[in-house]
Amino acid sequence: MNLPALRTLRQTFPKAWIALLVDQNISGLLNGHPDLDEILYVSMGDWKKNFTAKWRLARKIRAIGFDLAIVSNSDKWLHWTVFAARIPERVGYRRKWGFFLTRTVTDRKSDGSRHEIESNLDLVKLVSERAWDGGLAIPMDLSARESIEKRLAGGGMANQSFVVVHPGSSNPQKRWGVPGFSSVCQTLWDREALRTILVGGEEEKKVSRQILEQTKNTALDWTGALSLKELVALLGHKKARALVSCDSGPVHIAWMSGTPVVALYAKNCAGSDPIRWGPRDPKSRVIFGDIREIRPEEVYRSLDEVLHA
Repeated sequence: MNLPALRTLRQTFPKAWIALLVDQNISGLLNGHPDLDEILYVSMGDWKKNFTAKWRLARKIRAIGFDLAIVSNSDKWLHWTVFAARIPERVGYRRKWGFFLTRTVTDRKSDGSRHEIESNLDLVKLVSERAWDGGLAIPMDLSARESIEKRLAGGGMANQSFVVVHPGSSNPQKRWGVPGFSSVCQTLWDREALRTILVGGEEEKKVSRQILEQTKNTALDWTGALSLKELVALLGHKKARALVSCDSGPVHIAWMSGTPVVALYAKNCAGSDPIRWGPRDPKSRVIFGDIREIRPEEVYRSLDEVLHA
C-alpha cells in the first residue's frame, strides 16, 4: 500500500537515495524496484521485544545519513528510532509519540472512509506538491518466472490459461471455507475447462489439500511451495486469468500486477473493509458480507464477469 507513495517520492526527488525499511519476512518481494535504491531488513518480532535491537537499528540508520524519514506505520518506537537516528525531517501520523516527528498529519485510517493508499499519500503531501500519477510497479524476477514456467509445464499446463485460488488467511475470521472454494473450482472446470492453482503458506496446506480432494483433477496444489518472488511471477503471468481469494496479501500483488481479482471481505471482521483495503482496479470484483453467508453461486457469478469482461 506504500508503492504509490514511493513512486511519488521518486518523482519528487529523482536524484535522492531512497531506502525502504521492512520486515525481513518479505525479503525478495521488492528487489529491483525502480523507485528504490536500498531495502533495509529488520526482524520486527525481535526488534519490538529488545531495546538493544532498537538502539542498534537507530545507530545503523544514523550512520547512513538520511535527510528525511516518512513513517507510515504509526509505531511509537519507529517514531523514536528516526529521532534517535538524528534524521532532520521526520514525517508521520500525529499519534503514538508523534512529538518525535517534525511534520505530522491526523491519522484518519480508523474511520474507514478512504483507501490505505490515500492515507500513505497524505504523508507524502507534507513534503511534495506532486499528485500520484496512478502508476504502480511490482518487480518480476527472471529466475522466478522461469521456475513458474517449469512448474506449469510439469503440471501439464504449459501455454494453458488458469485461475489462481488462495483459500487461506492469517485471520480465521476472514476465511470462507473449503466447501465454497471447492464448488467454485469445480464449476470453473465444468463451465470453462479452466484449471485452478491453489496457493498459500505452509500453515494453509491442510485447507488446500481438502479442496484438492473434493475437486479431483481440476486443480494443482502449490500451497507452501512458492517463494514470494515465485508468487509474484505466478500472479503476474500472462496466462493467469484471475485470482479468487479472501482478504489477504496476494489480492494486492495480483491487481497491482494486472491480474483481476474476486476478493471476499468479511463484513463482521475488524480490519476487513474493502473501502480501505480492497483492490483499486476496475477489472476486479469485491464481495463484502458475512463471510458465512457468501454463496458459491455469488462468487462464481463475479468470477464469470471478470473472465468475460
